[in-house]
Amino acid sequence: MNSATTASTGACWRVFRLPVLFAAAGLLFYSVPARAGGAGSSGVQILKSDISPRAAGMAGSFAAVADDVYAMNYNPAGLGQLYLPQASAMYYSGFDDSRLNYFAFAMPLPVQGVAGYDKPGVGISALFTNSGDFVYRPIQPDGTVPAISMNAETTKVVTLSYAEKVYAGETNLEGYKANIEQYLGVSAKYVNSRLLDTYSASALAMDAGWLVRDLNSGISLGVSAANLGSGLKYYEQNTPLPSILRVGAAFQPPTVMSQSLLFTVDGDMYLQEKLTSLRAGIEYRFQDIFALRLGYKGLDDNKGMAFGMGVNYQNFSLDFGMLVSGQVFNTSQMAFSYQFAGWHMAEAKKKQRVWLAPEPKARQSGPSSGSAPKQAPKKDSDFFWIY
Repeated sequence: MNSATTASTGACWRVFRLPVLFAAAGLLFYSVPARAGGAGSSGVQILKSDISPRAAGMAGSFAAVADDVYAMNYNPAGLGQLYLPQASAMYYSGFDDSRLNYFAFAMPLPVQGVAGYDKPGVGISALFTNSGDFVYRPIQPDGTVPAISMNAETTKVVTLSYAEKVYAGETNLEGYKANIEQYLGVSAKYVNSRLLDTYSASALAMDAGWLVRDLNSGISLGVSAANLGSGLKYYEQNTPLPSILRVGAAFQPPTVMSQSLLFTVDGDMYLQEKLTSLRAGIEYRFQDIFALRLGYKGLDDNKGMAFGMGVNYQNFSLDFGMLVSGQVFNTSQMAFSYQFAGWHMAEAKKKQRVWLAPEPKARQSGPSSGSAPKQAPKKDSDFFWIY
């Protein structure tokens, strides 16, 4: 093996070692037998749902895109791509009378990240769900059967996320010069669930993600793990959270005029339930005003076609996404978002402190009548320190 091949292989490993190790850890976790298996064996099933009308319109294939405030739900590393603050509110309608409300805010910070690049991203979100009413009809001693209604399940999830760019530069990948940007991100979650207005449980969990983009080819890759943490303990029964490993790819080819195309594909593994889901989608944008989306979700307990649309006006956007022909139920969601375009953020660069060597003192000539003392011409110093 010659030195050029060795250098190229080394560059490939430096770029892709994080996702390889990340995926290997997930697969190792996936191979360990779970205490329970099958669909629905984990708690808080809403954590498996698509929380983003844009992503839902592409059947949830968003791990390698993750370039807006909803990155927290698919790949927290994507928050490192933000260049302006964003806020969004979403309403989700699911099975029967279940409903969900979601609020999120994310922004870049005017500081350098740990890796030394500008503007790491942070985000916070709050999710509130109600799974509908449960009607209980006990038989009373007098023979009457009253109807007692209670909430089947209510859930609150608060998420804090942080992401930053960890690498940027040209890399030689087996003869191809790629212009690579890499991002890492992590989220901390607090989950609270209450069943039948009686049994309550809380848990802490975390998400982690990696995202890489090649600016020359328009290809991006993403890997994320979600809902890793302690389970929920209702009374004496412990229920695990639905841990998810996502692996995705996206491609944005060059287009003409003010339009863009985006192709995405994701493979999701639900670790506790030993299930998989394959998702693919496409997004078409025209003049950054209108967006149309189409997708398909397969190998899933609620597979089917998905579609969505979006409208942008100045700093406002309205997005709608829907899963249709679902074998179990259809879902729809709508979000209103705002981007703070007037927010100006200074570059976070370390100021260099410079000391110049002192100029040589002027020489004074002998005293002469009616003339000022002569000074030696000033010389620019070539000696300086920077640190």
